[in-house]
This record gives sequence, C-alpha cells and structure tokens, in this order.
Amino acid sequence: MSRTVTCPAVATMASVYTSLTGCPFEIGQIQKLVFWRHNQTLTAVASATSATVWTAHLAATGDKKLLVSPPATCIIPPSEPREAGSGNEVINGIPRNIGSNPVKVEGKMWNLGQDTIAALKAIKDEYLDVLLVNESGQLIYNLSGSTVKGFPIHSLWFSDLAGGSFADGTFNNYSFFLEPNWSNNARITAATSFLLEAVNS
Repeated sequence: MSRTVTCPAVATMASVYTSLTGCPFEIGQIQKLVFWRHNQTLTAVASATSATVWTAHLAATGDKKLLVSPPATCIIPPSEPREAGSGNEVINGIPRNIGSNPVKVEGKMWNLGQDTIAALKAIKDEYLDVLLVNESGQLIYNLSGSTVKGFPIHSLWFSDLAGGSFADGTFNNYSFFLEPNWSNNARITAATSFLLEAVNS
C-alpha cells in the first residue's frame, strides 16, 4: 500500500501519548482463528462477548456464518517498509519510503483429521476477514465506527500433511496475508469463557 501524503500539513500534530496510566495493549498467544466473509459485522462491541450472539453466528448459513478454526499456533510479524532507491539514485543515499508491505501470518494446526484440513482448503478462494482468539478467550477485532469487523486477509493457504519423523509430530501449516496498516483499529475484548471452546454446529 502506498503512503498517503497529507499536504498541506495539519495546523497542529495530534496528541499521541496523553496518560501515564493508560491500559497496555497485549494480544497474548493467538490460539484460534475465526473466518468470516468480508465486511460482515457485529453491530456493537458488546456483541463480541455475547455467547448468545456467537451461538447464532456459528450456526448461521450464508454470509453471516462465522467459521471457527481448530486450535492453531499463529505468528504475526511486524510490517516492513516499502522503499525505493539507493546509492546515487536518491539524495544522500537515503531510500524513499513509499508505503508498507503486507504482513505474512503463519502457523500450524496439529494432529488434525485431514477431512478438517480439506474443509479449510475449500474456503481459500473466498474473500475473507479474520478475527483472532487468544489464550484468555479474548477476541482481537477491527473496530469500524461502533461495529466489530474482522481484518481482511488474502492468499489463504493450508499445506498438505507433514509428519512421519522421529523428531516432529503431525501437523499442517497455514498462511495468509494481512493488509498494510491492518492493526490501526485493532481492539481487544474482555476475557470470555466460551470463545476457546467454540465450534461450528
């Protein structure tokens, strides 16, 4: 994604760090993924921690269906800049920042029946958003106004089975890409007692 240049500059830069006692933001270990067709929403943040709302969406048909993954490890690296120019191509040899690269998310799903993986492979061509569930049953989501959305993903992929060695267990890899600036509106809910146990009906 290319940079958005603000010109002319705003009169005063927005305040950034305004409190010594603000709440830390920590997403912890991601242990489950929740896939949703792009641009679906929960109408209020309170809905994200309602077991009744989740039960309805997990059992839904059509676009409203939330598709919950089996337990999974999940590594989200930081984004990297897109840069242009080097040496004498640019002033003082300093590359020009022209935006951010997408982020490749990778992980593993262990000891799954391959019918489950086949069902996950079947959604790879959908235009999907993802929500994340951490070790405390908290939901990491994309806040849009007052509604809860997922983070758009691209190039979703699930590997064939890996295993058969003395040193390693049996697992499938997966990966997808998050868009540049994906976390600008990332938020996290209070802990729940049900999200880590959620399954589709």
